[in-house]
Amino acid sequence: MGTIVEIDEIDNKILHALIKEARSRLKDIAKECGISSVSVLNRIKRLKKLGVITGATLFPRLAPFEFQIVATIGVETDSNEAEIIRYIDEHTDLIEPSKSVGKYDLTAFVYAESVAALAKVEYEIRKRFGVRKVTVNVWSGRPYSGMENVDLQPRKHDENGKT
Repeated sequence: MGTIVEIDEIDNKILHALIKEARSRLKDIAKECGISSVSVLNRIKRLKKLGVITGATLFPRLAPFEFQIVATIGVETDSNEAEIIRYIDEHTDLIEPSKSVGKYDLTAFVYAESVAALAKVEYEIRKRFGVRKVTVNVWSGRPYSGMENVDLQPRKHDENGKT
């Protein structure tokens, strides 16, 4: 587990403003926090240096690209992870492939043109050597990170390490 980073209420407000809209103007964040734009910029730089802020995510509208489906593909496999990821990448718009720990050995976040196209990819993955099981979960809407509902303040622990 990494080092716990202490953030104050202003850092918390800045993070939530950026989570809500990563392109927020420093001036607007400063006004919301009751500090100067320069202070906001310095705090953001510090949070980046500490590894609290690692980047920003953009979720484009899918319709202009003719993507109809957003899905995750979970694969239980004995081997061939690289080949499976390569196949998924060649036959979908692979956003995020990842080896995983838990129910699936691989998890892929993908966009697809249709349910039929996604079903074909699923069928072809199942035929790959070493694949035990494939599960596809189709999202009912666009991806949305609800991090603005998460309390980012580190939890306080007692001397026994309990919350």
